[in-house]
Parts: sequence; C-alpha cells; structure tokens
Amino acid sequence: MDLDRLYKILDDTTSQFRKGEEVTEHKVGDLQVTEIFAMPHESEAKVGVKVDMHFITILVDKEKAEKYKAELVQILKDWPSEAWGQANPKLEQGPSYIHVGGVLGDQGSAFQLFALGQVLGLWKVITPKVFGITGSRADEMAGSGFIMIDGYKQP
Repeated sequence: MDLDRLYKILDDTTSQFRKGEEVTEHKVGDLQVTEIFAMPHESEAKVGVKVDMHFITILVDKEKAEKYKAELVQILKDWPSEAWGQANPKLEQGPSYIHVGGVLGDQGSAFQLFALGQVLGLWKVITPKVFGITGSRADEMAGSGFIMIDGYKQP
C-alpha cells in the first residue's frame, strides 16, 4: 500500500480539529492523565463537511476529495492482511481506528481516512453517539476502540 501517497491525499483533503479545550486533565484509576490537542478548535473549521470522530472533528473538503476518489480506491486495494506481525482486519470487516491507526502509524490519520471514506460514500463511521451513548461511558467505549467503520463498500 502506498502510504506516502495516502498521506498526501489525507493532508490535501482533510483537517483535524479539537472539540474542547487544548489541554485537559483527568484521572484514570490512580493515574493522572494530561491530554494535549494541539490543533485548532472545530469552531475555526470553515469550508467542508464536518465528521464527528468522538475525540476530534475531521473537516473534509468534498470537492477535493471527489477528485481523489478513484486513486484512493486503488490505494485501498492494497490494504494489508497483516500488520506488525499479526492478522489485520480487512476494511470490509469494519475495523476500529486502533487497527487502522496501527497500519497507518497514526490514529489521527485513521480518523482522517474514516472521515474521507464516509464523505465519499465508501463506508459510514460508527461512534458511541450513533447508538445514543454519551458522557463518560462513550469516552470509555471510544478509548477501547469503539470508533470504527461499518465496512468498506467498494465502488
């Protein structure tokens, strides 16, 4: 799979935006966690389709995305069946952002790919919110991988 080209397509068609504060702190068990979202706030997103990824929002430039659709489909034909020495779910099986992030080397890029594919009609993104789940339970689910696609539908 041509990761360099995929990254260029993602960079040209999508942008990441934070949903809340730039820095948040909370406890997870006995551990104090500080999260830093070093990106602009979603209120600054101007032109494009916003896709909610629970943790962040991805803005997709639909016009640019349409120009890359055929090339993206070609790149996705080479989706690896193995990643990091283990079996890797096919896109048709609806993998989570954790699996896709492992293939791409970055979970933010997985969110960008998920959003781009949804806008292009290749799949739908599933988050806890789709099932009406919000708050701390949704955060727990999302952190465990419950942000996924419903399966790649090749055009």
